[in-house]
Amino acid sequence: MTALPIDFQPVDDAPFLAIFNLPLNHPTVIECQFTAGKVVSRPEAIRGANDTFSLWIAKSSGVYCEHVGHDHRKNRGEAGLTRDDQPMRCGSSAGFRGINVVMPRTEFEARSVRPDDVVMRRLSPKNEAVCLLRAYLQALGKSGVDSAVGSGTATAAREIVQRHIFDFVALALSWQGAIGESNLESVADTRLRTALAYIETHFQDPRLTIEMVAHSQGVSATYLRRLMKASGRSYSTVVNELRLQKAFTGLSAVGPDDRAILEVAMTAGFSDVSHFNRLFRARFGDTPSGVCKKNRSLR
Repeated sequence: MTALPIDFQPVDDAPFLAIFNLPLNHPTVIECQFTAGKVVSRPEAIRGANDTFSLWIAKSSGVYCEHVGHDHRKNRGEAGLTRDDQPMRCGSSAGFRGINVVMPRTEFEARSVRPDDVVMRRLSPKNEAVCLLRAYLQALGKSGVDSAVGSGTATAAREIVQRHIFDFVALALSWQGAIGESNLESVADTRLRTALAYIETHFQDPRLTIEMVAHSQGVSATYLRRLMKASGRSYSTVVNELRLQKAFTGLSAVGPDDRAILEVAMTAGFSDVSHFNRLFRARFGDTPSGVCKKNRSLR
């Protein structure tokens, strides 16, 4: 896939900014940001374009798009497909941002989708596949593309990421019902990633349960347990490790008295100090008070 030349026409000769970013260092996904104005692809510039399509996901409101006889105005979260070999105008009277996912016709056909039939179809912000695609890109942006394949090669990781992205684009344009608890690799991977991200930001709540995490993702606890088991982890293992690491860090700043240790344990998300002490010793080979004493001796 090659980049297509475009023109940018700012509003009233005002200073303008056009930023293109590859958030995954991968040519499939491009983040774009523009000041007020419009982006224009001219027929003479795209005449030699490859047989590719672009899914544009608006990250700001009030973005208009003119393409193949259609005129749409998109709000934040809405998406639509365009043909890269056809002229297009899009822009806004204010600054606008979006994500562009480039996908070859052959990848649509491999997933039994006819892209020409869905060009410029408006996709709602509630389209589950689009939501999952955005969640997947966000998770990869934090963890890195290489996390997609564990200890595998970078090439293998990028191939997996590309396949998952193309799966979501095809689902967004062809699937009318709820995706739910699909066993499709791309869906399962994203469900797990978003669940783990939720746990990372809520593990200090002692009331957190796997049922609460599953509910936040719109899936059942049984489905989430199955995904975690397949990844070689359990809910309790993930939560306890986060809480123990938080507690270990907190103990470096307190004395070895029971009250201070109890406060550290509760802040980390533990509600039972005896349970905390057992887990802590099993994990670090020492008691919380012992770790406090060692830290004080090193100061």
